[in-house]
Amino acid sequence: MRQTKLIETLQTLSIRERNRWRQYVWSDFCNRHRTLRVLCDAMLAMAPQFDEVLEKRTLYAQVFGPETPYQELKFNNLLSDLYQLLLDWLALERYWADPLEQQRQCVRALLDRHLDRQAASALEKYRMLLDQAPQRNAAWYRHAAILEEASETLHSRQPRRADSPHLIRQAQCTQQAHSLEKLRLGVALRSRSQLTVMQSGEHALLFKDLNTIQIDEDLLQTLPVARAYLAAFHLLETPSAETFETLTSRLEEHHELFEKDELASLYQIALNHCIRRINAGQTDAYADALVLYRTLLERGLLLQHGGRLSQWAYKNIATTGLRTGAFEWTELFLNQYREALPPTERDNAFAFNLATLYFEKQELALTLQTLQNVNFTDFTYHVGAKILQLKTFYLLNEDDALISLLATTEQLLRRDKTLSSFGKSTNLNFLKMLRQASKWKSKKPRLSLQKSERERLALLEKVVALQPVANKDWLFKILGREE
Repeated sequence: MRQTKLIETLQTLSIRERNRWRQYVWSDFCNRHRTLRVLCDAMLAMAPQFDEVLEKRTLYAQVFGPETPYQELKFNNLLSDLYQLLLDWLALERYWADPLEQQRQCVRALLDRHLDRQAASALEKYRMLLDQAPQRNAAWYRHAAILEEASETLHSRQPRRADSPHLIRQAQCTQQAHSLEKLRLGVALRSRSQLTVMQSGEHALLFKDLNTIQIDEDLLQTLPVARAYLAAFHLLETPSAETFETLTSRLEEHHELFEKDELASLYQIALNHCIRRINAGQTDAYADALVLYRTLLERGLLLQHGGRLSQWAYKNIATTGLRTGAFEWTELFLNQYREALPPTERDNAFAFNLATLYFEKQELALTLQTLQNVNFTDFTYHVGAKILQLKTFYLLNEDDALISLLATTEQLLRRDKTLSSFGKSTNLNFLKMLRQASKWKSKKPRLSLQKSERERLALLEKVVALQPVANKDWLFKILGREE
């Protein structure tokens, strides 16, 4: 079977989730169709890959019996129904994971049936859950507005009604939710505008509203989350050490008031600021980035669905640790988060990053030994491993091995059709400069000091002028330039 929506979704489920979904499908209340239950079990038996051995006709025979003639349309409809059951279960799982939403629906159901005494009790529980929730974001204030609306409904049904504060509170909470949502969207749009081309006046009205919120001191006093969003907006508008410090300080102070996704997005803005500084040659930004990465890890903000850490986040964190000289911490990180990597990428990512650690520690024999464990089926790791081998051969004075590997790596890059033009150019330019540096190094003992120095400086000028080029800082290092 090809990669259908059903299979792609099933591949994201953990073992526990697959078991819970099976219970859902086999529940009489949720599904009474025997064929869907049989199909569910047949597919789950092929977990976790599913598509490697599944064949439609085989599954059809399992569901309807081997003597039943195969009907493509009938089976496709059955797959579609099973997929809908999966979507229904996923929605229900989100519902069960949200006590506030559950209680909101309970209150609404009781009010609709005019069971006011029961609704009043459910409303008190709703209020208690809301008070206990640590977040004070837009979603929290929307719940608060709904709670006041329900309270006003109950109040309006009393035979003798006194003045009620509920409508005013509902209006206040709605305004607060609206202001926070505007801030969130304004920050998201400003962040996106740094990555894509946008019309200059496209979001002028929204940004004007943000300025209004900024000077509303009464509103900001009641919404500390708003101050953090404004700090993020200021960092995007006027990046500096001061605006960076303001954002990170406010995130540290108010992090418990955010949902995880919101908090991760704001930390990403601070991290992107560090990355731009690094790309501009400000190597001191690596230290700030490492602090952010450690905070993100401690708070579980980098872990994706199922507690997975992407191989690229894993690599970026390891690189940041190495650039700051935090070798012991980096090695601990690589081992601690190895199991959090997706299983299909785990061994490659661990071996490659461990080899990079050994290289930075100048344990060159271990570097080459560890690189043998990198599977070259992934082109990114293939090229990365080759370049790491080249750098190691250069430092070990393995000239023959270096020359041979330079030729095969260049051929590999020129033949590949998956790498971007930029990626191809930056790596080919690195090979070009490494080849010239190797030639200068091999003949250096035969040159006079003056001529050797002239050639070294000429090579440095080429590295400076060449754009783009990978590992430029390492080329500067081997050519004796102090950064």
